[in-house]
Amino acid sequence: MYEVFLKTHSYLRWVVLILALITVVKYLFGWLQKKQFTSSENKISLFYSIAMDVQLIVGLVLYLFLSPITNSFHIDMKDTFSRFWGMEHIAMMVIAIALVHIGRVMVKKAKTDVARFSKGTIYFLLSLLIMLASIPWPFREIIGRPLF
Repeated sequence: MYEVFLKTHSYLRWVVLILALITVVKYLFGWLQKKQFTSSENKISLFYSIAMDVQLIVGLVLYLFLSPITNSFHIDMKDTFSRFWGMEHIAMMVIAIALVHIGRVMVKKAKTDVARFSKGTIYFLLSLLIMLASIPWPFREIIGRPLF
């Protein structure tokens, strides 16, 4: 069961990252080109938000119930591996998810299209950057995981 959830979490990462990138680019170009905000921008950020939420649920199942790593992380917080998986990864990802949801609210409350695009760009870009910093990429020595 652990392997199934871990693989699912790993593959969903790519869905989330692709949606994040599309969302940021779409909002950035809308902002820079002073475009009219349409339902397509709203939908892409909604899909990004939903993908993040699904990823969170899968990650929480791993974190709370299945992962042998997070069951004992609190024993040695000086250990980079334990600290990353037990605290840093989940904390940063929750912040990234919160930024997506806050960004969607800010976009909905904005009065002008420029404000919608600018607020969306800022919140969604921050979310993407935090995610990129919190993913255990293979090149990260102690905590790295395979791409797939």
